[in-house]
Amino acid sequence: MNMLIKMKDKEGKAIQIPGLGDEGMRMKMGGTLIQKTKSVKPDGSATLSSQLRGGTMEMMGQTNEIPSSPESTTEVDKAGKVLKTTTPQQGMMMANPFMGMMQMDKISSMGMVYPDKPIKVGDMWEQELPGMAEGTMMKVKNEAVALEQLGGKETLRIKQTISIPFDMSLGPDGKPTKEKKGAVMKGSMTTETFYNLNTEDARVVRTSGTIKGGMTMQLPEEAAQQSPFGTTLNMDMEGTMGQTLLSIGKISDDVAPKKVTPPTKPAAKPTTKGKKKH
Repeated sequence: MNMLIKMKDKEGKAIQIPGLGDEGMRMKMGGTLIQKTKSVKPDGSATLSSQLRGGTMEMMGQTNEIPSSPESTTEVDKAGKVLKTTTPQQGMMMANPFMGMMQMDKISSMGMVYPDKPIKVGDMWEQELPGMAEGTMMKVKNEAVALEQLGGKETLRIKQTISIPFDMSLGPDGKPTKEKKGAVMKGSMTTETFYNLNTEDARVVRTSGTIKGGMTMQLPEEAAQQSPFGTTLNMDMEGTMGQTLLSIGKISDDVAPKKVTPPTKPAAKPTTKGKKKH
C-alpha cells in the first residue's frame, strides 16, 4: 500500500509538522498475509486463520518493521461474509494501532465478499456490509468485467467499488466511544479495486486498486489548546494498493497429504467353461 496524506488546519493551510513536507506525508506498507482454511462445514461455511508477517512501513524517510500480527480466527459463510472473528485485541493494536478503532469482528477477511449466485461477464450486483467504524455500513458495487489470462491461468476480472463512511468519537484514551465528549472524526473513503479470480477454484490471484478520501477531526476546546493544529484537522488521502497470490497452484503449505492406496482386488480366477479337460 502506498499512501499520500495531506493535513491542513481549518483555514486550509498545510500543518507544519517536523518531517512532513509541504506535499504531505507519504507512507508505504507491505507484508505477507498468511491465510489457512482450518475447517469447512457441509453448508459451505468455513473457519479461517489469518496472520500478517514480515511487514515494513516507510514513513518520513524512515523504514521500520511491523511486528507480526497475532493469529486471528474468522468464521465466514460460503460467500466470504464474516460471521465471527476472534482476534487478540492487544496484540493487534501493537501491530497496527489503527486496528483498535475498527470493528474487525465484522469486516470481510478476504478483501471481498463473493456473490451469492452464479455470475457471468457483464453481471453487476450490490451489497451492504458493516463498515470499519462501529455503527457504519459500507456500500459495495461489483461488476464482472472480463475473462483474462494471468500467469497461464484463466481468471475472472471483477471491479469492486466501496463507499466507506466515517463517523466516530474518540475518548481521552484514544479508543472509540459513543459519548460525544472527545475528538470527533467524520468523513468518507472510496476504494476502487480490481480482483482477478482463478476460474478453477475462485481464489484471488491478484488485486490492484486505488484509495481516495477525506476526513475531519474536531477536538474539544481543552484538548485543542495543546494541539499543533488547533481545534480542526483536515486530512485528504489518496493511494494505491495491491496483492499477489504467492501460493498459486499449491493446495497446502503443510506436509503433503498421505496418498491413500485403494485395496487390491483379488485376481480373477481363470474360467474353464467351454474348455476340454485333459
